[in-house]
This record gives sequence, structure tokens and C-alpha cells, in this order.
Amino acid sequence: MVLLESSKRIEPSNTDAVVPAKTNLGDIFALAVGTTTAMWVIGYLCRIPGAVVPSPVILVLMLMVLLAGGFVAGWRTARGPKAGLYSGLIVGLLNLLILGSLGHDLSNDQRIIRYYIISLPLSVIICGSLGFVGAWIGSRWNPQRQQRLYPKGAFTLVTALATLILIMAGGMVTGLHAGLSVPDWPDTFHYGMFLFPLAHMTGGIFFEHTHRLFACLVGLATLIQAIYIWRHDPRRWVRSVAMGALLMVIVQGLMGGLRVTGHFTLAEAAKDMDPSSTLAIIHGIFGQMFFAVLVALAAVCSRSWQSNLICHPRHSARVGLLCAWVLVGILLVQLTLGSILRHKGGVLPIHITVAIGVLILSIFTGARAWAANPDQPILQRLGIAMIVMVFLQVMLGVTAVIAIGGAGPLHHPDMAQAIITTAHQVGGAVLLAISILLAVWMMRLESPITLPEM
Repeated sequence: MVLLESSKRIEPSNTDAVVPAKTNLGDIFALAVGTTTAMWVIGYLCRIPGAVVPSPVILVLMLMVLLAGGFVAGWRTARGPKAGLYSGLIVGLLNLLILGSLGHDLSNDQRIIRYYIISLPLSVIICGSLGFVGAWIGSRWNPQRQQRLYPKGAFTLVTALATLILIMAGGMVTGLHAGLSVPDWPDTFHYGMFLFPLAHMTGGIFFEHTHRLFACLVGLATLIQAIYIWRHDPRRWVRSVAMGALLMVIVQGLMGGLRVTGHFTLAEAAKDMDPSSTLAIIHGIFGQMFFAVLVALAAVCSRSWQSNLICHPRHSARVGLLCAWVLVGILLVQLTLGSILRHKGGVLPIHITVAIGVLILSIFTGARAWAANPDQPILQRLGIAMIVMVFLQVMLGVTAVIAIGGAGPLHHPDMAQAIITTAHQVGGAVLLAISILLAVWMMRLESPITLPEM
């Protein structure tokens, strides 16, 4: 009874209607970035060195992804087939980042212009048409044209997921020691970054160059997201976080380039470069921090956050919130140690020691969120997810230590070792995301009970 009387109801925000206005294209951007990312992942996995997938099969798979993206547009939005058309057109534009790689010899301006005059309209027309067809089919499952996709939440979530894919791609670069396979930046072996031929993407060059392309996609998505949130979210602090994320991705891109060159230069010869392993470590850590900010942004922009969920008083609210944020801090320390270990080695005992602390605190924080909030399904699910993920991460860590023989970075790692260590790195990013979500949702759904003065 006391709980009900002291609860406070948070009114839903009116920043977005159930059916988005014509100028609110958050759902379209979400579908476009999600479809583009899925297409690129298909291409990445099918073209990875050692994979033998015929080019026609890759093309069919990508076209199927386009149709699937359109289907979701028609099924989950109130725009009908137009949603698939609009998102497909944007996918066609985003894919221009990689279409230049299909040119056999784009070594002079005339050939580049001629290639893009042909490829640009073809990409836009094909992607838009397939998106429209997919959405027309999907709209058969949504005859009432109900808007099931929350624009702001969907867009921020997709941007965060694309960043997780980028972290995976970066992990493979580190795991295979491919970070300096491309000696120049922002060019790639004298080619423009978006014109480097696919036929030359072999070995470590493939992993390093595709990592750069994924980074460009995430950078564009973050830029569009910042502009979108600035226009459609009245909360000043949320707009500030979105702009902060944009600043972070710019700094992250510059650090990634300076890791190769060592200084700002347009030189293309390896002898003129001064690669920095320290920047490589900072680049890896900062990428995880950027991902954490995007995850927090996705939470506060979700439909649930802005709904009328009740914030319940809890005697242990301060303890739970403190544990959640302390866990975030320890995880950042652990990710720093992991980055040092992958690049230089020598910190494995400390890394294992901190892992024990992460395990204990994660179990306590997750169990407390699950047990103390029977009336808050979001916190319960996050608590269970944290416990499951920390045990999975420990197993991945043990497997990674076995894979590298208990040493630091291997001189000649094979694909299996790189995949295992990258899985452990991505697992750390997911655990960080869960801890961030738990911390911000505790702030939203729990409030400490103030004891009356005696």
C-alpha cells in the first residue's frame, strides 16, 4: 500500500505521434541503415579470405536482404510500400561507399566519373524498386497500416547495432595483426578509400579496408542520427548526448587514421609513416566507450522510456545504482587491459584478477535487479541477461587464453585464434552494453526511499 501511494507516474512524451509525420523519417533511416548493414555483413562473410562463395550467390543473397528490408518496412510501418521505396533509395545511396570497389581500374578522374554516372542511378533504382516490392508484400500483413516501429528508438538502436558490427570487424583486424596492412590513410594504396578494387582485398588488406568502410557507414549513421535527434527530441540533454556521440565518432575516426600515419599527412609511402601502437590501444578503448554512449542513447530514445512506466521506490535503489555504475567503470578498466593484452601482452594476470571482480559484481548486480523488481520486467530481463552474459564471457575468456597459449599477442595468429579472441572482445562490449542499460534503466524505474527524520 505504501509502495502504491508513494509511486510516481511519469507521463508519456508527446515528441512522436503513433504514426510518424512525413518529416519524421526515423523509421525510414532505421530501415535503411539496418538493411545496408545486413547487406555489408553478408558481403563481408562471403568474401572473407578462405570463404569460397560464388559472386552470383552473394548477389542473390544481397538482393534477398533488400527484399527482406522492404518487407519489414511494409509490415512494421504505417507508410505501406512507400516505406520500402524510401528506405531502398537511401540504401542505394549508402551502397555507393562500396560500389566503387567493383570498378576494375578507377585510376583517373574520367573513369571514376563515368563509373559513378552509371552506378549511382542503377544502385538507387534497383534498391528502391526491390524495397518497394518487399514493402508491398509486407503491407499485406499490415492491412490497417499500423505503425509498429517507433522511429526514434528504432533508429538509435540500429545505429548501436551497426557499431557492434564495427567493433567485431575491428577485433578481427587486431586479432590477425592486420592493422598496418594498409600503409596509408585516408587513401588505400594510392586509391581513394571508396575506390580500392575488390580484387585487391586479400589477406590482412581485406580486414583493414573493410573495417574502414564499416567505420564510414557508422560515421554517416551517427551524423544523420545527431541531426534527426536535434530536430525531433525536445530534451536538451538527449540532444547533447547525440551531438557528443557525433563528436566521439569523428575523434575515433581520426585516431584510427593517426594510428597508421602517426601524424597528419597525405603521404602514401610507408617510409613516411610513424604507426602508433599506443593510439591503437586508445582507439580500441574509445570505440567501446562510443558504443556505450550509443546504447544509452538508444535506451532513452525508446518507446518504453518515454511511456508512462511507473518509477517505484526501493530501499536498495542507491545500492543497486551504485553497483551498476561501479560495474560500468570496472568493465572499462577490464576492456582497457584487454586492449593492452591484445596489442602488447604482459597484463594477463591482472586481466584475470579483474575478471574475477567483474564476475562477482555482475552476479550480485544482476541477481539484485532480478529479485528486487518483480514489478519491473525490464530490470528483471536485464538482470538475467547480465548473469547469463558474464558466464558466457568467462567461458570465452578461458577459451581465448587457451587459444593464445596463455601468452600475449601471437606473431602469426590463424583465423580460428582471431575469431576466438574477437568473440571475447565482442562479448565484453555486449556485457558493457547490458551494464549501461541496467544503470540507466535503474535511474528511470527506481527511486530511493527517503526515511523520515526522527
